[in-house]
Amino acid sequence: MNRITNRTKGSDPELFIVNKKTGKVVSSIGLIPGEKGKPWTGDDMPSGFGLEIDNILAEFNIPPARDKMSFVNSIEYMKNYIQRFVQEKNPNLDILCAASQKVPVDQLKSPEARLFGCSVDYNVYTESENPKPNGERTNTRSAGLHIHCGYQNYNTGTSLQLIKYFDMYLGIPSILWDTDTQRRSLYGKAGCFRLTGYGFEYRVLSSAMMKTPELVGRIWDCVMRAINAYNQRLPLLDGELIQSIINENKVDLAKGVISDYQILPEDKIFDGPF
Repeated sequence: MNRITNRTKGSDPELFIVNKKTGKVVSSIGLIPGEKGKPWTGDDMPSGFGLEIDNILAEFNIPPARDKMSFVNSIEYMKNYIQRFVQEKNPNLDILCAASQKVPVDQLKSPEARLFGCSVDYNVYTESENPKPNGERTNTRSAGLHIHCGYQNYNTGTSLQLIKYFDMYLGIPSILWDTDTQRRSLYGKAGCFRLTGYGFEYRVLSSAMMKTPELVGRIWDCVMRAINAYNQRLPLLDGELIQSIINENKVDLAKGVISDYQILPEDKIFDGPF
């Protein structure tokens, strides 16, 4: 196995737009500029940032980060940017970082609102395609916080192994902080990934993991622990156990595994979400 060096981490998080008066989700279509794969860059945005829509969600891009502060600050910058952007159009609008939401039917009329998944993603344990949800059959929409990991001399075998470490050191702890159980009926099951031209995209986490800067910081810390565990060749949990904990939200089992394998420092094991 290659040793992971010169790593970078980026993200393309999604979030909901909501009406503060009604508490209901508002479609980003026609509200947020940019198209999927063709992000819009504002004149006041620094290089590497972008904004687009994905289904009814607002999605943003951040530049690759080499340190925790840059990663946290970039995500906070875009959250604040989008909040200001929509409130300039309608002061009653706001952003919502959540794993899933029920969306009013009148916000799902456009073809884009019924389209799920521009590209297929895969299950690292079966190395097969994940089934694509059918947007015609549900008004639930989910928001992801995908982690893009780049590293020197990337290759498929290393990426597939590293994704399993991400599940163990990031995916499992995340269910302590994100208790939503609806999103994984659509997306984000254990081992969900795409390979990229620089490494891989880890697609298990939800937008709820960026509710606070502290949570975003925990993502960075967990990723670093996963990479260090890989580099030290620490033992991996059985894949079926990892999938069971994450996909079925087995919080008590997660806490036991985290303690037994020292996945998190003791002071980072919390009883509930933010």
